[in-house]
Amino acid sequence: MTYSHGGARSAGRGGKGARIIDRSSTTPRAGIAWRRRLAGLVAVALLGAGAPAVVASPMPDQIPGGGQGVAPEGSGIAPQPVASAPAPDPAAAATPPAATTPAATPAAVLRYGMRGADVKRLQRALRKARVRVPVDGRYGKKTRAGVRIFQRRMKVRATGVADAKVLKRLRIKVRTVATSPVAFTGSARYLRVFPVVGDYSYSNDFGDPRGQGSHQGNDIIGKIGMTLVACADGTIKRLTRSETGLGGIWIWLEDAEGNEYYYAHMHTIAPELSAGSKVTAGQVVGTMGMTGDARGTVPHLHFEIRPNGGGSINPFNELRAVDPQRK
Repeated sequence: MTYSHGGARSAGRGGKGARIIDRSSTTPRAGIAWRRRLAGLVAVALLGAGAPAVVASPMPDQIPGGGQGVAPEGSGIAPQPVASAPAPDPAAAATPPAATTPAATPAAVLRYGMRGADVKRLQRALRKARVRVPVDGRYGKKTRAGVRIFQRRMKVRATGVADAKVLKRLRIKVRTVATSPVAFTGSARYLRVFPVVGDYSYSNDFGDPRGQGSHQGNDIIGKIGMTLVACADGTIKRLTRSETGLGGIWIWLEDAEGNEYYYAHMHTIAPELSAGSKVTAGQVVGTMGMTGDARGTVPHLHFEIRPNGGGSINPFNELRAVDPQRK
């Protein structure tokens, strides 16, 4: 038999180009018959020895008069068994796919107290913009002053925080990982759950100078409307849904041991909450905002820890201990 190949595409689909033309009944030459038989014997020998095929052969559904693995009658080739597909392995099917690492997404801001490669990229970009800052990967006073200079050039409020507008103008993308509330199983003394859900950033800014005095907490920076959750089991001690004082819209959460947690600059408070409401760690308590004296800056949660209802302590190590995005 010979095959006429009208084209690779049609042959692959079993079309007209893969048509089989049998001229054996019309060919008078007897020598062709013994050549076929000899070729058949060679093919059988090769198959029996496990040698790879040396010529292309038609697919089973292209062989006339036979099913899968059946040679045409009179071809001189003995029928060969066809290996069936292996049965699926139940253990392999039950094995879940390997977890993938979440893609990096742009962080909201870079600010005073941060350090690392992202800060160094910011410093280099500022230097290219002819703002003199050190390139040491530390967001210190000189870098903050440089950001303020650049913000004045942009004709925006000079906060010293490299927010999304500054980063976009400088063409900088920095790394952060999306997170969700995760119960803590380690050694934090006070916190059970990180208070913010989403793409956030924060630094060890406790004690930094502020207009009203030294900073009494840590600012967790994100976007308007990001979810805020209870950091521990406890009771809402007091709250306000109307802007009051420096904290704007805020809540105080008290746990069973009398430790207090302050959430300030909120956008909204969960409607079902009131003074005296019981909450559990990870329960939604409201959303991030920029109320109170945070107006005109960046959306963030001002977060404090006050052991036994006393003075504030630096919450940074506690936040790091329960931070799901910490590497």
